Amino acid sequence: MLIIAGNILPIFFLILIGFLCKQSGFPGNNFWVPAERLAYYVLLPALIIRNLANTDLSTLPTGPMALTILSLGASMTLIILIIKPILRTDNSAFTSVLQGGIRINAYICFAVADALFGPSAIALCAYFIAIMMPFLNTIIITLMAFYGEAQKPTVYRIFLEVIRNPIILACGVGWFINTLGIPIPNPILDLLEILDRATLPIALLCVGAGLVVERSGLFPLSVSVLLKLCCMPAIAYGLSILFGIYGLPLAIIILFAGAPTSPASYVLARQMGGDGNLMAAIISVQTVMAMLTLPVILSLVFP
Repeated sequence: MLIIAGNILPIFFLILIGFLCKQSGFPGNNFWVPAERLAYYVLLPALIIRNLANTDLSTLPTGPMALTILSLGASMTLIILIIKPILRTDNSAFTSVLQGGIRINAYICFAVADALFGPSAIALCAYFIAIMMPFLNTIIITLMAFYGEAQKPTVYRIFLEVIRNPIILACGVGWFINTLGIPIPNPILDLLEILDRATLPIALLCVGAGLVVERSGLFPLSVSVLLKLCCMPAIAYGLSILFGIYGLPLAIIILFAGAPTSPASYVLARQMGGDGNLMAAIISVQTVMAMLTLPVILSLVFP
């Protein structure tokens, strides 16, 4: 566990540096939004395309992994819907608990996977995202449309939000190139590699800059933390064993299940009538707590 923690800690230190830079006003408040957009729309897609295109996907347990990933997303959604009466919150706060319980910070997952398992794990991370993200985005936007207090989106808007997501598009491009065996010219590969190197440092700094301290209800906040950092990894492990997932694919599934929720949850909460203050608190507390829980969870899979 100490070895795993030693590899993960620098990632969270980088997040801490981003937080401290933002709080001190360095390099300026106008820096962070463009940097986050660069990471989201250019750098992370480049990382995904490069690694998916160059990986032998025939060796991956893609079928069982897909079943595990979809079952995990469906199970967590069902659990959160079942416990809704227990939360005793209004609908806007419930949607924040929902997002906090099932959404995933892909930046942290890619960084931890690369630090612990090397480049071979990146393609598995991209595959997880390719399966889980469209599924979760559809569920979340639909449920937020039902429970949220903002204007209800149409089915067309939900579909559009899913298919135009740059990370999903990057997964599709990488998968397409890999499946058809399309050769990528060396200058393009070199460009993707350069962008790849910049992805995780900039993305993690932006994760830290996005952390805010907000007062919110302690009970729904605690429930969200327990669901995401404890319950979801346990269910992921059980489903993985059920579908015959072991080794590195199992570690990647557990990593994504035990990672904190996505910073994009706050934006969606503000846009669709969720509880923005609660969502901000959930993101911040989960990110800090994951520094402690992730090494423990991963050490149980790889003792």
